[in-house]
Formats: sequence, C-alpha cells, structure tokens
Amino acid sequence: MKGKGSWRTGHADVSGFRMFYRDWRPAGGEARPPVIALHGSLVQSSMWLSVAEGVGGARMVCPDQRGYGLSADPGGGEAAADFARDAVALANALMLGRFVIMGHSFAYAIALEVACMEPGRVAAAVLVDPTVRTSSGHQQNLARAGERPGSFPSFAGAVRWFRASEEGAWPRAGLNRFMRALMVSDGGDGPCRWPYARERLLRLRAFQASGASDYGIRRAPEVKCPVLIFRGGLSKRFTAEAERRLRRALPPGARTVLCKKSGHFPSVNEPKRFHDALRKFLAGTK
Repeated sequence: MKGKGSWRTGHADVSGFRMFYRDWRPAGGEARPPVIALHGSLVQSSMWLSVAEGVGGARMVCPDQRGYGLSADPGGGEAAADFARDAVALANALMLGRFVIMGHSFAYAIALEVACMEPGRVAAAVLVDPTVRTSSGHQQNLARAGERPGSFPSFAGAVRWFRASEEGAWPRAGLNRFMRALMVSDGGDGPCRWPYARERLLRLRAFQASGASDYGIRRAPEVKCPVLIFRGGLSKRFTAEAERRLRRALPPGARTVLCKKSGHFPSVNEPKRFHDALRKFLAGTK
C-alpha cells in the first residue's frame, strides 16, 4: 500500500562533485529522524522508491552515490570512508540533524562508517542483505564484474536476465517497476543499460579486492546505535554464516529480520514483510 507523500529531487555539491538525490516527504510532516538510504553497487537511488512509499511516514533521502545514476563521477575515492563522507556531506547540505542510515549490499560498510563518524547524529542503522565477504570473496566478485553485461538490446531482455541471475521470488509488477526505475532507457522496450559505467564498477571492485580495502566488519564493534539487519533467506551474498560473523562483530542488541523467500533484494522480493519490519523499527527511533 502506497503511503501518502511526495517526491522531490535535487543536487548538492559534496566532496568535490555534484550529487543527485531523491527526497520522499511524507504527508503530515516528519515525526521521526529522516532516513538516508544508500543503494548497492549494481543499482541506483531508485531502488528505494517503493520502500519510501511503502513505509509512508518516514522522510527518506536517497542519493545516487558517486559515479551512479545522475551523480557525477569524481574518478576516485573508492573507499567505504569516501562514500561515507559523501553521505555526511549530503546530510549537512540538507541541514539534517539526527538521521537513520540505511545501506544495501556493499553500502552496509558505508552505513557502519557513517554511524562511527557521526555517533551523535545517527539514531539507528539498517543493513539490507549486507555483502559480508572474505578477501577471496572480493577477488571472485572482481572477476564476475568483468563478465556482467553492460547493456541490453531490449528492456524485456534486461528483465529476463535479471530474473534469471538473481535468486528469490519476483512479483511481476514489483520487478517491472523496479527495473523501469533502475535501467537507463527512453522508457520504451528498446535498448537500456545499467545506471553506471563498466569502468566505474570495475574500479570499485578492484579497490574492494585490494589490500587497501576498508569494506568489511572492522567498524562494527564501534557502532553505538540500534541496528536492524535484513537477510534474504535465499541470498547467495549474505549467508547464515556471514550473518553470524556480522552479529558477533556488532555490539549486543542488533536484530535480524529473515525474509525467507528473498534473495539479495528483500525489499522487492517480499515488500510487505520488509516495509512492515522497517516501519516498526523506525517508529522506535528518536
């Protein structure tokens, strides 16, 4: 069910580049801290459209991260700490006081960085199917990035490829809306492409696989705020063992919501369960 509210869009100058963001404003004002929602490394800010509308009562600021969607690519700064500074700079530009930080996939590490950088401002953290990987896992992910198609001759072909390559249950209407918002195209059934350049993804993956990488759970013990974790029960990227490692690293009190029919995108695979759990969690923040 779509909550009442409206979307606004804008740009902000952060960290030396121009960042695009979407801003969901709930009808009736903002009773609780807003959410800064950070997308994963294969998508863009539009992944949060149905989430913001489904939760309804929370303001959600959803940026295209550096080099994604409509944001500029500064050509460097691949560390989780770099992305985290971008998010904090956006919060400053929009004059946000306390806020909740939410990160999907690789952005879980960015969310942890933000929570540690701004412990007095971050009211809570939400980690959505976080990619908790070993160094060998990052190396394998780099190899897979080079094999990923960059574009498709038709939108229908892109949907078929995505459905076949991503585990989990995919409601037809939800998947079509998700892909329409995600892919860059003229809106018809013609050619479309991902919302990032192949070079951009490879640059990120190479850093994650390098010895300089700061992607991981090293900052988890320092997090002071409440933490909610979503895990897709069918996800290959966030296994039960990876969840245990993350939970052991975080301070006591972190809670997990298991979406049994979901893969890496529980917000699309099981929207009602995801929206209900997130709404309840956000209701307790202040």
